[in-house]
Amino acid sequence: MVASGRVTDYAIGPFAPSAIVRPSEADEVAAVLEWAHRNDVAVYPSGGRTLSHLGNTPTRPGIALDMTGLNRMVDFQPADLTVRVQAGITVGQLDSELGQDGKCVPLAPPLAHRATIGGTLATGISGPMRSAYGLPRDWLIGVSVVGADGTMSKAGGQVVKNVTGYDLNRLYTGSLGTLAVITEATFKIAPAPTAWAAIIAVFENNQAAVAACRDLLSQPFAPQALHVLSPPAARRLGDPNIPAGYGPVAIALIAGRPASVKRRVEDTALAWLDAASALHIEGEEAADLIELLADFPVSPENPPSVCVRMNTSPDALENLLAMDHHEIGEEAPGVVADAGFGGGRLMWWGDLSGENAVQVAERLRHVQSTAAGLGGDAIVETCPPAAKELIDVWGPAPSGMAIMRRIKQQFDPNNVLNPGRFIGGL
Repeated sequence: MVASGRVTDYAIGPFAPSAIVRPSEADEVAAVLEWAHRNDVAVYPSGGRTLSHLGNTPTRPGIALDMTGLNRMVDFQPADLTVRVQAGITVGQLDSELGQDGKCVPLAPPLAHRATIGGTLATGISGPMRSAYGLPRDWLIGVSVVGADGTMSKAGGQVVKNVTGYDLNRLYTGSLGTLAVITEATFKIAPAPTAWAAIIAVFENNQAAVAACRDLLSQPFAPQALHVLSPPAARRLGDPNIPAGYGPVAIALIAGRPASVKRRVEDTALAWLDAASALHIEGEEAADLIELLADFPVSPENPPSVCVRMNTSPDALENLLAMDHHEIGEEAPGVVADAGFGGGRLMWWGDLSGENAVQVAERLRHVQSTAAGLGGDAIVETCPPAAKELIDVWGPAPSGMAIMRRIKQQFDPNNVLNPGRFIGGL
């Protein structure tokens, strides 16, 4: 059960684990956590490590719990539209297996070929199509978990209609593994799209792009997703179909059956006749663009040195695009805004190794304050380690912080799981 590999691969900030444990069954996970609880050893659950940089710096060293050994599909019921999988299976593997039957669980996290189901749920990360499909928790109907003391339990159920009891699924989803370790998950499934398309349009300015997006979203033929990229973000995305011109780029993503996709493309193209320029792509090219948008914040080829996830309403779209003046160092950010779902990301790619950490931290706090002024919040997903030490990457503590501390105390009284990494140092 002890894994081979370099401990530095599992490091979180300055902390490299003292050991790597790779269980292959849930009872082995339980044994590890029972031992850690008894010996007061911190445990850092790990999956595909695509978002291992997310969260505050840990407060103490410990061991890495590599969950990738639990990587099987446990049960698939096409007639009931459900699937149950172990937490270490990758999203890409699940997509491939369900796709053979024309089904899917529309999660689409960054680097889906590496991202595990457990990690996707723990981080609550979602993909570019979230305005149509929602968040991972919206597809989750049941989980099996191991608590911080090694106790195994279940929440939810194995069927779509399940409304009894407190919804622990939502509590575990997005808690960054600080309350329990997910070992299995049961999802609703949906028919997989068989056709893809995208309309890519350049507008003269933010106001024109916002007006066009709002008009399109009000139409019955609205796309499943709609994103707006500032010129610096469009240039960095790396898709040859994206014009890197003078104005913001709007991307309408369309998926479904061929006839429906064809009609939406035609209607969207007519609705955007006033764009400075527009083109449409179909099939594999469009699917590749969706994957590129999903991977953009953590792209291995061109990773940003700073990435801030903005959680704001769709009404704040113009304000979000206007945040392209928030310089860090000598660089303004690239902005990717989700016009349909709301929110988006600010990304800086400059070399900040020579920048003053205090100044970088101050700029990040200013971005978080601006997001709060828009009625939302901002999570610093990536930033230089020295700056991370000076901020809470999750932003100011929310009003329910006292309740969150009591929940953490109830679920993990010894502070074994991911200590210090979550909101308010939980």
